[in-house]
Amino acid sequence: MKVRELAGDAEKRLKEISETPRLDAEILLAKALGTDRFGIFTKYNDEAGSGAEELFMSFVARRASFEPVAYITNEKEFFEDTFFVDGRVLIPRPESEFIVEAAVGLLKNSTQAEVLDICCGSGCIGLSIKRATGCRLTLSDISEKALEVAKINAARLFPASDTVFVQSDLFSKISGKFSIITANPPYLSERDMDDFVVKELRFEPENAFFGGKTGFETTEKILACVPEFLKPNGYFITELGFEGSQFLDKKWSGLELESIIKDYSGTDRTAVFRKV
Repeated sequence: MKVRELAGDAEKRLKEISETPRLDAEILLAKALGTDRFGIFTKYNDEAGSGAEELFMSFVARRASFEPVAYITNEKEFFEDTFFVDGRVLIPRPESEFIVEAAVGLLKNSTQAEVLDICCGSGCIGLSIKRATGCRLTLSDISEKALEVAKINAARLFPASDTVFVQSDLFSKISGKFSIITANPPYLSERDMDDFVVKELRFEPENAFFGGKTGFETTEKILACVPEFLKPNGYFITELGFEGSQFLDKKWSGLELESIIKDYSGTDRTAVFRKV
């Protein structure tokens, strides 16, 4: 079949399960053809070839069962890079880029700052900060499998990387003090898990979503411990859940809430704290 015919047939098939069926079809087709989306347009009237066609159809079948495109292609763009992802880690979301932007802004006049990214998953947040600032980076996660993916990304982006990796339940195995600590912790409640973790989200690691009965428990544990690991006037930057900043009204010992950043939909998404 011709490339345009494959794209059209896949779009029709994916309309029932995807809000972006054409985009999904083109990304998967580009992967099967070993090109990018622009490359598809230059090959539109070409025969795909039996090997590429068979591979593409297998991709479409996986997507039709709700598997995320990023897991099928093992790629997801985030900030200024493309990261390797698979079922061991949460797929990077654009909303998490607000953490990177806040950290980069705070470090713009710093040289070789110490940054810790806990609950790091694929490493996209910490590695993006390192890419922009040249900071000394530590990536930490409770999941050994997630750290395996973070190491892949560190090796791809920084072949001679000095990034430190620590398998740790939050701060249990962390030592030292840092200029900035970032986190995108799990923040879904029990009710959220039932209501929202369906279709595509079922493929992502449950422990990257579930933050406790109310959804705030993991973030609260981090807030209680984080001052001990910050340098004087250091910063903690964290992503917030669907309920935004409601639970941040209480005072946290050793921390001052400096700002709350809204995401593209106007939801309170990122909180910036300074050590006092």
